Amino acid sequence: MLSPLASAEPPAPCAKCLNRVPGVRWGDLCPDCRAELRRRASPIARRISLFAVLLVIIYAWREIELTPTSRIWVAGIAVGTYFLVRRIATQIAMEVLRK
Repeated sequence: MLSPLASAEPPAPCAKCLNRVPGVRWGDLCPDCRAELRRRASPIARRISLFAVLLVIIYAWREIELTPTSRIWVAGIAVGTYFLVRRIATQIAMEVLRK
C-alpha cells in the first residue's frame, strides 16, 4: 500500500522550456508554451479553413441549382466547414509546429 505522500510526485518539466509546472506530465507542454503554440498555429489554420470554405462555395456555385432554400443550406454548410476544418487544421498545425 502506498503512503499518502507517494502521490505527491514532483512536477515534470515542460517539453519545450523545461520549466517545472505542477500538473504537467512528462512530454507535455506547460500552459504558456501551449498558448504560444496555439497562437502560432491559428493563422495557418485560418487560411486553410478559408480555402476549404472557398472550395465549398465554388463547388455549390458550379454544380448546384441555387434556389433561395439551397443558398441557405450552402451558407450553413460553409459555416460548418469553416469551424470543422479550422479545428482539425489547428490540431495538425500544433503537432507539426511542436516538433
